[in-house]
Amino acid sequence: MPAESGIVVQLSNIQEFFVAPPVNPFSTRRVDILGETGLEIAQKRVLQHWPFLPRTVHITVQLPPDQISRDLAQATRAAVQHYCADKIDDNRAQRKLTVRNSLRQLAAAAVVIVLALMFVGLLVANPLGLLPDFLRGILIVLAIYACAVLSFDALWSLAFDWVPFVQENSVYRVIAASDITIAPAD
Repeated sequence: MPAESGIVVQLSNIQEFFVAPPVNPFSTRRVDILGETGLEIAQKRVLQHWPFLPRTVHITVQLPPDQISRDLAQATRAAVQHYCADKIDDNRAQRKLTVRNSLRQLAAAAVVIVLALMFVGLLVANPLGLLPDFLRGILIVLAIYACAVLSFDALWSLAFDWVPFVQENSVYRVIAASDITIAPAD
């Protein structure tokens, strides 16, 4: 994606940039067909180029001429910047919560893994000789499998659950830095 890219959003009023209209599959405008806000359309267009996001985008909001006022572009730009800043803060909080929950899950998995390994050690030592070899083998394999499942889920969560928040924050930074133009609809 080039350093600057253009996104055109056709709306019937500026509120549709932040609040989704009802779904209308018979409409010719994307915001009506999908029931998305103009901001969601811009966000998806920027996100398509992840991880090579542009530094800025040019967003053209097309409105009916009677919906356009002189200071609408500035007010919209300020509202977008405020919205993006709030979403970035919210995503940071959600990411911290996700990482904290992943660490808790990993700690709980570590405790269970230690217990399972102690059980495996007991089975290998077979101090009393009460279990036949094939049953000990099955129990050892099951304990190792349980350790693998517990550790995989916890590590996967810790490694990847925070990525969507970082992606969204990157997109919101691009949109907050964007140039917004209000133009009459064709």
